[in-house]
Amino acid sequence: MPTANGLSNPQEALLFAVWKLRGIGNKPITEDQLKAETTNDPAEGLPAVLSQLQSQGFIQINENGDEKTISLTPLGLAILRKVEEDRLQEIK
Repeated sequence: MPTANGLSNPQEALLFAVWKLRGIGNKPITEDQLKAETTNDPAEGLPAVLSQLQSQGFIQINENGDEKTISLTPLGLAILRKVEEDRLQEIK
């Protein structure tokens, strides 16, 4: 179910996981690192959520052989900031 910012809970969780691992711009993380960080979420849904986030322009995925690298785009960082601002407004 989409939240107020238009992201589903799994999408939001993955964006925050990539941010937490510092996969930003030219410093991507591997898909294995992301899987390890999101152990509570079912791994079979990960490719679909990543694909959705990439199509929305929030993340960039590169494939180097068998390894995928993932990083947040400037748009992805902006949506994370919006999510945080919305959460802060809810507290007030």
